Amino acid sequence: MRRAVARELGALQERVERWRRDGGGRGGRIPEELWDAAVAVARVEGVYATCRALRFNYYNLKDRMSAVDLERRTEETCVPAAFIELTRGSFGGGGRAVVELVGRGSGLRIEVTGASPVDVVALAQAFWSRAS
Repeated sequence: MRRAVARELGALQERVERWRRDGGGRGGRIPEELWDAAVAVARVEGVYATCRALRFNYYNLKDRMSAVDLERRTEETCVPAAFIELTRGSFGGGGRAVVELVGRGSGLRIEVTGASPVDVVALAQAFWSRAS
């Protein structure tokens, strides 16, 4: 595993040097694909070692890693429900059903009685997409 990462860092170092030779050089903006590759390598090799090998700014790489971590955490915790199970008797037939939706710091509870038709999917989309 360690050799594979060292190989990746070496290959990335060659890509960065090629980019610098081909006109990227001093003062040019480093392409996003090189930053993305640097973030991936730095996760295993470490920020300092990666920056030293690539001659990237330590704080810029560290900030990018923090931004990627925050984005991942946000995506993992804010994934909308991909599946809602409703049994055949849930809505209709004169019974009682309760729909509860929970968002960040807010919730919505609807009690449906009797034969009132409810579009649960539209209700959920409206609740979760509203401006907070």
